[in-house]
Amino acid sequence: MSAFVCIFQRDGAAVDPRRLHRAAEPLACYGAEIASYCRGPLAIAVRHRHGSGAQLRHGPYVDPQSGRVAAVAGRFQFLQDPSGEHGHGAPAGHGAAALARRGEADRDLLAGSWGSFAALVADPDRGWVRLARDHLGGVAVYYYLDRGRLIAASEPACVLRGGAVSGELDETSVACFLGFRFSYGERSFFRNVRMLPPAHRLAVTRHDESVEQYWRFRRLRQEADRPPEEIADDFLRRLETSVSAQCAGLEPQAVAVSLSGGLDSTAVAALAPRGVRAFSWTFEATPEADESQRVAAVARRLDLAVHRVPGDGLYPLAGDFADRFVHPSSPYVNPFAALKCRLYQAARAAGCERVLVGDGGDALYAAREYWLRDLLANRQPGALRSLAATLRGAGRGDPFARRALLRLPPLDGLRRPLRQALRRHTPPWLSAEAQALLPTQTPWSPTLPPGPWGARYELCVGVKHSELESEERRLFARCGVERGNPFWSWPLLEAAIQLPAYWHHRDGRDKPLARLALRGLLPESVLEGPRVGLLGSFFLRGIELRHKEILDTVFRHPRSDWPRYVRREWLEPYLSATRSIRFGHTILWRVVSYELWHRRLTV
Repeated sequence: MSAFVCIFQRDGAAVDPRRLHRAAEPLACYGAEIASYCRGPLAIAVRHRHGSGAQLRHGPYVDPQSGRVAAVAGRFQFLQDPSGEHGHGAPAGHGAAALARRGEADRDLLAGSWGSFAALVADPDRGWVRLARDHLGGVAVYYYLDRGRLIAASEPACVLRGGAVSGELDETSVACFLGFRFSYGERSFFRNVRMLPPAHRLAVTRHDESVEQYWRFRRLRQEADRPPEEIADDFLRRLETSVSAQCAGLEPQAVAVSLSGGLDSTAVAALAPRGVRAFSWTFEATPEADESQRVAAVARRLDLAVHRVPGDGLYPLAGDFADRFVHPSSPYVNPFAALKCRLYQAARAAGCERVLVGDGGDALYAAREYWLRDLLANRQPGALRSLAATLRGAGRGDPFARRALLRLPPLDGLRRPLRQALRRHTPPWLSAEAQALLPTQTPWSPTLPPGPWGARYELCVGVKHSELESEERRLFARCGVERGNPFWSWPLLEAAIQLPAYWHHRDGRDKPLARLALRGLLPESVLEGPRVGLLGSFFLRGIELRHKEILDTVFRHPRSDWPRYVRREWLEPYLSATRSIRFGHTILWRVVSYELWHRRLTV
């Protein structure tokens, strides 16, 4: 993991190097030393964490011929290296050199890259800067821009450092966060700090500036009548290529897989190079969350050594929870941060430098409401039988069955009114003040071309996952390891999300395509077993144990800010409702995390 700060004086005045390092101080959580560059109007600091065996230069790169300065934060990989010197998987030093040679963050080079990165190219003598964010938004890019200067960084806290930029909160972003909505575009949690959207680049000169998009998903011709085995083979090949790319640059023993009993993480383990190590939690005190039996079956099948990490006691809000919400950039905190940190730290202690996860697999079945519609439209065998079963399920109150019926072709005429009605709907837990702050437009990912299939994935392949991915990367950096997410790869997503939805959800079952593709690689108990990942009871146990502290610190505190946005009478019952997990507990967690974060900001 790496992070960056850039300061550019538009009038050509020199930047004080001490100012650069003060701005870079919030990046301390990313480990290692700051590599910096300062010449006249431009200053760059990049903080890298990389293996001891790396021989390539890291940090800002200066092209000896043109004098251009380039830096890459994250992992910049080439699908096809324009110089012919390096294949995909090239580390940050190669990416910076290629960008400096091509100049101005070349669109074609960016569009043909692969990975999670922020790329910066600047010419101090001519007075221009180009700053780009990766295709899917794996690395965040925040910036402040006025007539005199550009301050950009991978964290808002770095942009705000020193008081030159006001840290006033953006109340619309707060309302979206507490309303469980996702604020796409340029909005951050701070009024004066903007965010660069994924697949965009920012161009700044001494006299003007512009933001443009350099990439979006292509429209692929996907024949629905292709043999299932052919579709499964293509899916498996793309996933295997992504797993291989995530392991590039490291010996297998330096790579770990965060292994649960679910299909996504076990698929990553099955396709990873032999010699990688697996780490998995055990739960003796919370047996309903334990997946040890399925993990053991996978380990036997793959001849994989699994390091067991005890998870008991690491409930949400474990320890002195008031001190956990200290990140100055946003209130996003994973409720299972303590649990995950123990596993990542165990992998780091064992010598692993990168941990592969299966988090992005959810993107592949985000369109499950459309599975029945696509099944009927493509006249698939068993479509009528599935329609009858869905009607019965809807009659019994199954919400997924009802949503599938709402997407059927006969209701096309009602589609727009329904969407408008849903758009006007306001979350019942928000106060009137917060409801008035919500944006009227539905979030939309600019990387998805317009079309009927694009609307199915607008949140999952857009702002929702980008925001969660950014928070997860902070968590990994704190533990000293790099994050690898093979499912969050645009070549894989580009093909998978354009398939008919029944390939990812059918007859109430998720991921039929993945199950078909992985047959023979994983045990039947994993491919055909019931759903796993039952951490809801684990979450509720933490709320139950911390009931008094939450009540005193959040609900009864005289300086609490959250009641401006969330109705107390709606939320308070969920503090005591710990028998079964419900959506209200998600809002409770967001209120707790926002309140403690906001209090730290205003101290």
